Amino acid sequence: MDVYFVRHGETDGNVARRHQHPETMLNERGVKQVTTVASAIANLKPTHIITSTQLRAVQSTKIIASYCEDVIPDTHPAFEELKAPRWLIGNRFVGLTTFWYVWAWFWGETVAEGESYREFLERIKEARTHLETLPADARVVVVSHAVFTNIFLEHLCTDKPMSFWRAIRRFWLILRIRNAAILHLRYDKSIQGTCGWKFLSAARVYLKS
Repeated sequence: MDVYFVRHGETDGNVARRHQHPETMLNERGVKQVTTVASAIANLKPTHIITSTQLRAVQSTKIIASYCEDVIPDTHPAFEELKAPRWLIGNRFVGLTTFWYVWAWFWGETVAEGESYREFLERIKEARTHLETLPADARVVVVSHAVFTNIFLEHLCTDKPMSFWRAIRRFWLILRIRNAAILHLRYDKSIQGTCGWKFLSAARVYLKS
């Protein structure tokens, strides 16, 4: 099974590098980004399209699905972005408030209104299990978010929490993933002695300013 994780198109929150509300919409550039990759995704001939329920992902999926007329998208809450507390919305990705939040989150502290690392791992496991139940010859497009996609990659073959140094590396990668990037994974449960998952490649869309 081939799985293609697609990050949603750009939003004004992405440009400002600030934490966003679930109902944040794509901006004009974000629509163009997704439209650019939609034809490439259609050439992959997906059999399934799964999307986060958050608006920026749903908007991106509608554009992609318009190029893949034979596939009906499925929204699934397991693929949503990390559920951050409301008081974090509007704060910068790189700032003292975010640093404190991520520190507390990583070490397992309960942050009011937010999703703990343990809870997030359970959701990652649910998403992974859902994908593993799909047909072996499926070609699946998952429209999701930067944090979710990167933490999913970190936990392809393990449910154990990240080490401190792995977390630093992973959060650096989260900041680098571009809007409308496509990450190609493969799952083959017939391979003996492995978990079956493998990360193959990443591609990103380039638009003229």
